[in-house]
Amino acid sequence: MSSAPTTPTKPLRVGFMMDQIAGHVTNYMNLRRVTDCDDSISPEWCEIEYYRPEGRIERVRERFLPFVPTYFSGNARGAIELHRALHGEMFDAIFTNTSVGVFFGRTFARTPTLIDFDSTPMQLDEMVAYTPKPDPRPVAQLKWRLCRHMFHSAALLQAWSGWARDSAIADYGVPAERVVVNPPGVDLQQWQPSPDARRDRSGPKRVLFVGGDFRRKGGELLLEWMRHRQGDPVELHVVTREEVPAAPGVVVHHDVEPNSERLKRLYAEADLFVLPSLGECFGIATIEAMAAGLPVIASDVGGTADIIEPGGNGLIVPGGDVAELGAAIETIVGDRTLRSAMASRSRVLAEQRFDVDANARRTLDYLRQIARPQESNR
Repeated sequence: MSSAPTTPTKPLRVGFMMDQIAGHVTNYMNLRRVTDCDDSISPEWCEIEYYRPEGRIERVRERFLPFVPTYFSGNARGAIELHRALHGEMFDAIFTNTSVGVFFGRTFARTPTLIDFDSTPMQLDEMVAYTPKPDPRPVAQLKWRLCRHMFHSAALLQAWSGWARDSAIADYGVPAERVVVNPPGVDLQQWQPSPDARRDRSGPKRVLFVGGDFRRKGGELLLEWMRHRQGDPVELHVVTREEVPAAPGVVVHHDVEPNSERLKRLYAEADLFVLPSLGECFGIATIEAMAAGLPVIASDVGGTADIIEPGGNGLIVPGGDVAELGAAIETIVGDRTLRSAMASRSRVLAEQRFDVDANARRTLDYLRQIARPQESNR
């Protein structure tokens, strides 16, 4: 007796609603590269922007409502773009990391949704670097209710770190079984250790800082350290979009794109990566440095504890403490054996925890798990 022919399973139609801000851009590029190679997923990519030059919302605010903070017009822009992307669409599942998703809880309840996040609003509000002035109590309560509704509407939450996961559970009451930890990754084929680039380079040891938001990422702490340090010459290479005061030994690099050859070359030629953020959720630049085979130093904020193995591949220092930061840098820069051991350990940890192919595939598996059953006649 012959068996009935098997009907091929249609690819899952997944709507990817992706924030185009800060480190989320790099994560979007990496996730898209892996997803577009998976025949079982039919992706619809929507890039959510919070500012568009010459956009209608921006022109209206500048012309008629200049007193309205850009924060509000930015949220309006993001919410409208997300509404357009979701309106009338029939997805089998939705992936989103948008901050304006808090206004779309009902939609996320109707279509199985995975919410990807590096922090919760409560965690951001507790960081002075992000929120120097606390919200009035009614505003804080409204934000909490909206976020709680969004979290509880989703089929699954994907936190970048244990720190973020704990807040979703403790602060918003999400059942622990509905929150998984799966950090973003980096392309380990693109980001490779380059010992020859360092061995062939003469001159001072190079300390690398990568952060678009120079002040929030702790760049001024590094300038302060450079102004007062003594000993063998060191160069501080700064990759940022902001203006940085000229200073001896400081080299500033502007207009360096994510995943670009120029950026990878800066990592390859560095001896140490430092990100002493005053406010940070999850430093993607840090895991890029690890994949590139660099010792790393970061401050004890956000999900740093999930990235750095203290004494193994780098050091964690108190946020805002120039003395502790300088001591950590000098410890690694001044000890070639330690630097080499930490560099090797960084690459091992990157391969174990932050392989974008493995982590992105895990995300796609989660989407397959939560997707609504497909109908053969759809």
